[in-house]
Formats: sequence, C-alpha cells, structure tokens
Amino acid sequence: MKIQSIDKNSIAEELGLQAGDILRSINGHKVQDVIDYRFLISEEFVDLEVEREGEMTVFEIEKDADDTLGLNLEPIKVRMCGNDCPFCFVDQNPAGMRQSLYFRDEDFRLSFLAGHYVTLTNISQRDLERIVEQRLSPLFISVHAIDPEVRKFLLGLRHDDRLIKKLDYLTENDIELHTQIVVCPTHNDGKVMEETLRVLSGYFPHVRSVALVPLGLTKHREGLTQLQPVDAAYAQKLIADSDALAAQYKKKLGIYFAYPSDEFYLMAGIPLPQPDRYDTFDQLENGVGMVRALLNDFADAQPELPTSLSQPTKVTLVTGTLMGPVLQKEIVPVLNQIQNLQVELAIVKNDFYGDSIRTSGLLTGQDIFKNLADRKNGDCVFLPKNCVNDQQIFLDDWTVQEMQEKLAVPVRVIGNDFSEILTTLESFES
Repeated sequence: MKIQSIDKNSIAEELGLQAGDILRSINGHKVQDVIDYRFLISEEFVDLEVEREGEMTVFEIEKDADDTLGLNLEPIKVRMCGNDCPFCFVDQNPAGMRQSLYFRDEDFRLSFLAGHYVTLTNISQRDLERIVEQRLSPLFISVHAIDPEVRKFLLGLRHDDRLIKKLDYLTENDIELHTQIVVCPTHNDGKVMEETLRVLSGYFPHVRSVALVPLGLTKHREGLTQLQPVDAAYAQKLIADSDALAAQYKKKLGIYFAYPSDEFYLMAGIPLPQPDRYDTFDQLENGVGMVRALLNDFADAQPELPTSLSQPTKVTLVTGTLMGPVLQKEIVPVLNQIQNLQVELAIVKNDFYGDSIRTSGLLTGQDIFKNLADRKNGDCVFLPKNCVNDQQIFLDDWTVQEMQEKLAVPVRVIGNDFSEILTTLESFES
C-alpha cells in the first residue's frame, strides 16, 4: 500500500519513511488495507518491508504494543454492492449528479471502520475468517428479512445468500452485530417482521439491536419497482406493534432489542420515548434516539446559556420538514429567551428529491437557497452539519462558500449542539 503522509515526531519519521513509499508487508504479512496495518502493528516487534523507487528495505522496530507508527496509508478501495434493492436510495438519484453519488458500497471493512450497513451478500468465507481473526467488531448488518424469499426480493437476489450460516459463524466467534430492517410496507412488516425479530433475538447477546427504519422514496423512481410509502397512519401502527414486541424482549432479554427510528415517531405525531426506551443508544448514527439525545443534551446545556448578548443579533436556523416542528417547539423558544438574540427557523421543503423526503441530511444547496433568497436572514445562517460532506459540499455540488456569496451573509455549519450558534456569534464580535 502507498504511504500518503507521515505524522510529525512519529516512529515513521524517525526511520526516514516518506510519502510515496510502498508498504509491502508487516512481519511477513501482505498489507491489503488500513485494517491489516492496524492489526499487524499491534505487536511489540514489527518488521516493515518498504519499497522506494524499486528498492526494498526492511525496518526492524521495537515498540510498546499500543504505539502507532505514524503512517497514513491510501484509502480503502471500496467494494461495490451487487444487490438490486428496490428501495436503494442511490438508484433514486436524478441524472447529472457527481459520479460518486451513484456508487453503491458493500464493504464489511467500512462497516467496522465507519458504521456503514452491509448485507453480507458478497462476503466470502475468507472474509468471515478475517473478521474473526482481526476482531472486526461490532459490525452493522442490513437484514431486512430472514424469510429467504422476502430477502431475495428486497435485495434483488436470485439465490438464497445463506445469511443464517454467516450469522451463525460470526456470533459463534463472539463478533458483536447491530442490525437494521428497512421497513417496506406489505413486504417485510407484520408476521415477516415478527419472524425476523424472533430469529435475530435468538443470537442475543451477540446481536445487540435491531433498528426499524422507514424506506425513503424520492420522486426519481422511473422504471423502479412500485413500493408503498410510509405515512402517518402506518407509522402509528408500526410503533404500536413494535412497542408490544419490544416489551416482550425487555422481559426476556433485559433490553428492548427492537427500536423504531425517530422518523417513525415524528411522522406519526407520537411523542418521542424517554431515554430508557433506547437502552444504551447503540443506533444513534442510524437515526434511532438521536432526537431524544439532542433534546436531553440541550436541556442539560440550558443553565450555561447566557442571559443576553451584547448587541441585537438575528440568525436563521435551517432544517428539514421532519425536524422543523421539534425545533420550533423545543429549541427556538429557549434561544429566543436570550436578550438581544432573535432566532428564526427556515423549514425547507425538499423539491429536489420530492416532499416525501423530509430529513435535513438530504437537503440540497439549491433548495435551501431558494428558501432563503427572498427573506431577511439576519447576521448569520446556520446549516445542519449532515446536509454537507467534510468538504462542505451539498449533494447537488453547491458549496457553503457559494451559498454564502449568493446570500451575502455568513453561512456556518453546526452539529446538534445549538450552543455552537452562540460560540459562532462570539467569534464575529471578537
């Protein structure tokens, strides 16, 4: 693997390693990716075989077991998904977007490293053995259904992919799994879901949780299988049914085990559960308990909020239609109690993907700009962090800088800590 950079004051820098060098092996083992690298350098005695301009050099290193070397390697070459799920969001992107948005990843390594959900359909026995040997745990698995025929339909498979045997192997070898069901009305709900939960609960405590997530259907579904969307009435019934099942698992396992995502509660108009319903909040990044955690964190932070600002300040807070009512009720009134601070909420409808897509993470730059262009946005616009990538680029290739220039007002990205608004405003004053 190619070395991209070397950390300052690291072992690698002391050895004279350079960006562009090729790491061929560690202790005689070929290095396929960053996971191999992390696993193999955990020894106290490490031999690095490095190639530079065709010449091989072996570096013999003695270190503490938890010492890193300071090498930063090239990114993983991500495996492509070969499934054909009728609800796959990638297939529901319109034409003309950047190419990376049409790539469907299915890589167990990203499941371990970044919490990506994988179906295990393309995993080999050799991969399974590597997971066990290197203790790649926890993993995040999209199950959708245990019933082989339903699973084949939902994943676009021609043959049974032997999921049960894979789950058997991983759990027998003490790999922890968190799973999800993308709920597709009339296909994997009802008795099918009950059976899926029953089978998965049999793997407890190695299978630790099951998230129930609604399918997302954009307006760009030409030529795709027709699916029934989730509406408020459906969300209400799913919550009632899953709560009844979860109560049984609580008695049997000591945890609720099955967790509807926040989106179901918000669509249903049902109050969010209290924290204990989420047990240890294992599926926060999957939108399960995230709103409850946000509200609790904000409540804890309220005593630290200032009572006033030094001068009158108005800001605009952008969100999607799903979270809009929550922020309008729970967050904005509290912030507006701060003297000299006026917070206005801009609830943006998703015209790009269709108004059935309600989450802020799928808002585009053009929809946000269209909503803000003709309003008085005040001294700053605040965007939710999940609507841009690490380079501050929206799904439609707009940039935060471009939006700022067009609006002629500072535009900042914030996470779920709304006190960041005040920190940003303080930086303007200084």
